Amino acid sequence: MVSNLMKQLSENLGRLRTGHLTPLTDFYAQQRDLFVRWARRQFGASDEASHEALREVLLDFYDQAADGRLARWPEDMRGHVYGAARQLLTATTTNTVQPADAAALPAPEATRRQLLLRTFLRLGPDCRQILQYFYFNNYRFDKLAVKMGYANATVARLQKSDCLRKLHEALDRAEAPGSAQLLPFLSSIERVADGQLSAEEQDEFDELLVEDADLRQAYLTYEQYGADLRWAVGRETLRQRLETHDRRIVERHAAQQRLRRTQRRRQLRWALWAGVGAVLLVAAALLLPRFLHPQRSWQEYDTPEPGLMASATEGRPLLVETMDLYHSGNYGAALRTLRRMEPSQIGQDTFLYYSGVLLLRQGQPEFAESYFQRVSQSPGSALRGPAAYFLGLTHWQQEEMPQAKAALQQAVAEPRHPFRQASQRALREGGL
Repeated sequence: MVSNLMKQLSENLGRLRTGHLTPLTDFYAQQRDLFVRWARRQFGASDEASHEALREVLLDFYDQAADGRLARWPEDMRGHVYGAARQLLTATTTNTVQPADAAALPAPEATRRQLLLRTFLRLGPDCRQILQYFYFNNYRFDKLAVKMGYANATVARLQKSDCLRKLHEALDRAEAPGSAQLLPFLSSIERVADGQLSAEEQDEFDELLVEDADLRQAYLTYEQYGADLRWAVGRETLRQRLETHDRRIVERHAAQQRLRRTQRRRQLRWALWAGVGAVLLVAAALLLPRFLHPQRSWQEYDTPEPGLMASATEGRPLLVETMDLYHSGNYGAALRTLRRMEPSQIGQDTFLYYSGVLLLRQGQPEFAESYFQRVSQSPGSALRGPAAYFLGLTHWQQEEMPQAKAALQQAVAEPRHPFRQASQRALREGGL
């Protein structure tokens, strides 16, 4: 039992160092509200200050784990974190400096890392995303191309190389140690690191590395900044996830408050209407037809997509989760889960089709349109008819009536699919 616990704790530390932040994000989600109550009782801290303190402690925990100052995962994680938070909140409330439990990094190393972190955050969002995928998530270039929407792995590698050079040029302008010496060798060293050399070229580089002191120093600098970059993107990713969790909770609470206010207003309206009695009901029944002019809309012909059958999702846990979230109406989470899959695992047409369905159900027809368009034009696909039907609804929702009519006509022309009758009815009754 004890050995299993120690193994799990050791695995948590290893996962954290290799790009898996779940141990810390799960801890934050579980302890967030409990920590607020504890901090309020002990220090009178506000909710916002408590959340900030807990995030800061977990970011410091990540720093210690990433650079090796944390040798093993604490057996009592809660006690470890709360102890560090007690020191931080005490220092904050008393305006004093408390001694740190863990040894601090040497000043030159800490300064270098902070400079790299600031420089990384000044890059454009695409470059930050590329470097995060490559250095923290350890994506290969083919997967990086899929995630970023590039044509192939070669384009992804060139984009990564361009972003890395922008980072090192910015570091050089900031007079970061070793940057000036690294830049002339950056392209050749990066090709080695990315495995782009042939066996003969690798042998030549290894020989040159022994003979050329400047190249050797540049290579060591490249490795050091690579380690610093992995730390920086990991830390920034963790910070964003913790802050995103806070924002979601705030948004959820705001939505719940709006719902309660709406319910109270609705109850008040019903109470007022009930007091008026049958006379107003009769009057409303007589006057309402004069002012209402019912118009046909795309919702009247919208037939729900039943989703994949259980036999089609068997053995594919991500696909099962996607369908469960879809059927429960959690379309945003379903789309995120679907995008965690490789399109080749379920078929390109199926991947595009359900991406379009989930976007349409979130009220984003302008984004769903391209997915349905591609599937409806896919030769031999069994989803051509359904895709053409939903393409017609997306055009209709955007008030693009000629395009909607053309798509629905295609859906009627496609044989044997479950939305053919709905397409016929829409063309016959919808006023297209």
